Amino acid sequence: MSADGPDVDRRRVPPGYLLTTFEYDVDEPILWPEHVHDEHELLWSTGGMARLEAEGRVWAIPPTLAVWVPSRVAHRASAERGARVRATYLTEGGPHTAAMPRSVTGVAMTEPLRVLLDHNLQGALDEDARHRLQRVILDLLVPAPRASFELVMPRSSHLHMVASAILADPADKRTTADWAYECGLHGRTLARQFEAETGMSFTQWRILARLQLAIRELTHGRPIVSVARMVGYRNPSTFIDHFRALTGRTPAEYVRGSRAERATVD
Repeated sequence: MSADGPDVDRRRVPPGYLLTTFEYDVDEPILWPEHVHDEHELLWSTGGMARLEAEGRVWAIPPTLAVWVPSRVAHRASAERGARVRATYLTEGGPHTAAMPRSVTGVAMTEPLRVLLDHNLQGALDEDARHRLQRVILDLLVPAPRASFELVMPRSSHLHMVASAILADPADKRTTADWAYECGLHGRTLARQFEAETGMSFTQWRILARLQLAIRELTHGRPIVSVARMVGYRNPSTFIDHFRALTGRTPAEYVRGSRAERATVD
């Protein structure tokens, strides 16, 4: 980021087209510093886990979710080793993106959307065919009906410290009372402030942080019981219940789906 604010990326979409996609296959962990685009962006992956930070929120981006970043919204992103990140840039203005919000939001990465985005990237198409394909892709962009993998970061410095520590180690077993003691607060005060600033309870927030890490480890092929313990669950059945409530699938179903999606892309 420059002294005058976030770096501004050049326009990516070729003249006359509606969108274009860039591939980033990550050999080592990478961080893209804070920047803005003059175009809208859809950040997604075909394997592994990426993460996006914008508007005071942190988004985990597994293969089942994309994140919509409107033009000129400052954001930064990171990805783990082995992730296959895709950034689709879309022209600003016009009716084709009018239905999308002016704030960062999740988009369900459905199989039709993934296939068409990949075909636009890889397929040998003439100009008319590519225009038709891109219009269909835009019709498939629908905001996710719920927050899914979104984590709102607290604004106050002491709660931001707590949240950052949990993201670094979601299995940390310190209780609300323990964190409150470190912040010099009463436990009820910390809990009340945390919910006021994030929109969810401290416990709910930590569960979501744990599941973000779990999704990453599951896509790496770790056994479900091992992952449950790694992220702080003593009882694997509780982990499975929480995972199903967030993703709509059990961990085993999620792993099978991710493998099928990778096989389709490959």
